[in-house]
Amino acid sequence: MTPSVADTPVLETTRLVLRMPCAADAALYAAFFDAQTGDGYFYGGPLRPDQASVRLAADIGHWHMKGFGKFVVVDRETDAPIGGCGIVHWDGWPSHELTWWLLGTARGKGFATEAALAVLEYARDMLGWTVVETHVRDTNAAALRLVDRLGGTKLRRDSFPDGHSRDVFGFDLANRGEVA
Repeated sequence: MTPSVADTPVLETTRLVLRMPCAADAALYAAFFDAQTGDGYFYGGPLRPDQASVRLAADIGHWHMKGFGKFVVVDRETDAPIGGCGIVHWDGWPSHELTWWLLGTARGKGFATEAALAVLEYARDMLGWTVVETHVRDTNAAALRLVDRLGGTKLRRDSFPDGHSRDVFGFDLANRGEVA
């Protein structure tokens, strides 16, 4: 079942709220892709603020085109957006992907794990998926650690339209029990 954008859920965890991105998230995207922080390196950054807003528009549009997408991750304690996490499948890419990113100030606190577990549960319970994949570049050590924490297993290696080869990991949702 693919939900409509009007049915986009708000996912809640102990410390986070995951909601659909909106125009007000432009500052979050600009901060993540800022050349000074280097946070957006594995996402094609750094980007100018106008380029980051195009990325935000693409994430919003993905929900409209596919019925699923990337959520903005909000820290409940501060009510501040701190990153993104969700599932995307860009045209031309070999498969869908669990993806996540956090501002540098939000890293190392378990937020990525917490958000990813909520998204995996959403994929199983709302989308009816039994497997979710993620694509990781060899040099992204933090992503590889998260894949390991989430119980991912290497499925294959693929070439991608951006010219990079990546390992593709899978998360078996059918045999997982409670995800989060």
